[in-house]
Amino acid sequence: MKGLSVRTHAVRTAQTGVRIATVAAVLVTGVALAAPVPVLSISDGSREILAPLDTGDALTYSYRQSIYGVPVYEDFVRQGDAIDLRRVRSVDIRSVEYFGWGDGRIVRDADGLWYEDAPPPTAHSELVLRIAPLGEQRLTASGWSYALLPLFGETVVTVRVERRPRAQTLIGAAR
Repeated sequence: MKGLSVRTHAVRTAQTGVRIATVAAVLVTGVALAAPVPVLSISDGSREILAPLDTGDALTYSYRQSIYGVPVYEDFVRQGDAIDLRRVRSVDIRSVEYFGWGDGRIVRDADGLWYEDAPPPTAHSELVLRIAPLGEQRLTASGWSYALLPLFGETVVTVRVERRPRAQTLIGAAR
């Protein structure tokens, strides 16, 4: 009988250890999933796309400019809770001049695109974009790219830099 009680005690001790380890793993996982991570939110109010965008990461908003019918690339960088516009590039110099900054020289880069070499600093907490059928609008960062018209249709979307719980970004990057 004595051997049975020692064995029972050993089994109970092992079960308790497993329970404690399980609870600890659940707590650590819960904390990790609740931790906020930097994301870019693209939403029309009923649908939302979440994409990773950390501080210092580049973001490009590209589109076909309606006046001259040429591609334009607006290059941003995330800085904390803002998106800083760093430059605008285009194959047509008039698309860059259209921004009317006039503070720097408009020069051509190695890819043949025109850009202003010293645009004024502009930080945005959000971008509001009207998606047009002929606009060919796209948001692109390292590791992802979204064509907006196929995802949202002809509408208005708001683009924001945010911090969201990791679990939310894993459950539904696109909802």
